[in-house]
Amino acid sequence: MSERQPVDLYQVASEVLHRMTQGGALCTVVDAQGAANVLTLGWGQIGPGYHGRPICTIAITPRRHSWRMIEEVPEFVLGIPDDALQPAVALCGSRSGREGDKFALAGLTPLPSLHVRPPSVRECPLNIECRVYTKVAPPHLLLTPEHRQWPLAEQHTIYFAEVLGAYRW
Repeated sequence: MSERQPVDLYQVASEVLHRMTQGGALCTVVDAQGAANVLTLGWGQIGPGYHGRPICTIAITPRRHSWRMIEEVPEFVLGIPDDALQPAVALCGSRSGREGDKFALAGLTPLPSLHVRPPSVRECPLNIECRVYTKVAPPHLLLTPEHRQWPLAEQHTIYFAEVLGAYRW
């Protein structure tokens, strides 16, 4: 296995955002007991702004199994897939972690991360380790008007996180 190579997140930001619009990025989380899950995200933001570190913003609805996990352990890893991983990305976006181990179902390998408890994804050429520093829970006006029509208990929580490291394999 090749070693992790640190990358400047700003240099790969367009790749991250492109993947989110082309099937999604993978996101790993863990619960307080250390059980991991992987989900697919199709929305996120990257920018400057946390004590000189880049920030990453994601949104997860309480309907998702992963929402409870990120509430317990406010950290995540974004795994940025390549085209070959699109079947795994689709599977992780259509199945619930309540139904079983999505890493195994999707043929993904969780590896220990350097700065956070959720694992990195070995098959993703780029992994971004993040720690949540604040969140905005509903009701809020940060969602689209369509999302604000959902019952309050199903509206997305938006998580703002500092990026602790970004790595290529």
